[in-house]
Amino acid sequence: MPIINKHNPIAIIQTVIATNIISNLLIKLLDVNHYKQVDGFMTCGSNNDDGLGVGFFLLIAGLLIFYNSLKDLKKKRLFENIPTSKMRSVAMGLVELKGKINSADDLLKDPFDNKDCVHWSVHIEEHVKRGKNHRWVTRHKASESVPFVLSDDTGSVLVQSNKADMSNVKRDSEYEVAFLFSDSLPLKVRQYCDKKNVKYKGWFGGKRNMRCRTTYLEPNDQLYIIGNARPINELEVEFKEQVTATLAYEKDGHFLISDKSEKELTNEHGGQSWVVPLSIILSGAGLGIILSVLGYL
Repeated sequence: MPIINKHNPIAIIQTVIATNIISNLLIKLLDVNHYKQVDGFMTCGSNNDDGLGVGFFLLIAGLLIFYNSLKDLKKKRLFENIPTSKMRSVAMGLVELKGKINSADDLLKDPFDNKDCVHWSVHIEEHVKRGKNHRWVTRHKASESVPFVLSDDTGSVLVQSNKADMSNVKRDSEYEVAFLFSDSLPLKVRQYCDKKNVKYKGWFGGKRNMRCRTTYLEPNDQLYIIGNARPINELEVEFKEQVTATLAYEKDGHFLISDKSEKELTNEHGGQSWVVPLSIILSGAGLGIILSVLGYL
């Protein structure tokens, strides 16, 4: 089973879809009319479609689950199959490294707490309602990173963190405000919004339903990195005596930086292997229904 928690939204989505699929299949098998709903989900758009809506739903749902599960399995196997290298003897090419942020050429200041860091990101969203639909809409997104030195007990490497996948960096803080019964956004967040022209006030100066999430990487943070190691180039000669190689972005290559452990990352992308054959069965069933309705079977 996929690990279902607030940090694994794909597993939650897959579980919801699977629940609807099973419910709709039961309805179809019991010959309930096509307008029947399960938990508010409409199985078909017309009572004259002879199951065509169910067929398309199963086909599309199966393909989506298959695509997401393959991505998760690919990442899980990447985490499991690459051995951890020591920085003193790191080989050129794709490597897995674990170490501590040792230093940076020029440290950044995170925009809210003024902490020294080598990476920060801010994501501000507004909860928007349109009819019966509710969703979080991005109003502002920004990030900044600088190169830094990563060290273990054997040596160090230079990490050119620009363009790295930072989506697995843990959230450091979150501020949320609703229309009623909640505090206003902290002053530092409101000042940042004013500076970036992000609207956080509603009608007549009231509150909007907003949330702000921030992450940052500080000196001495323990990191897990998968990326391509290469020799130091002429622009990095100042680090020649300090590091053995450079990790940097390469087109079509893997470059992930996280302050989560390898076990955490593997668990978040693990337990999905049963979903792949299930998605193939669902897609095949959906295609079979469509072909049958259209008279090809």
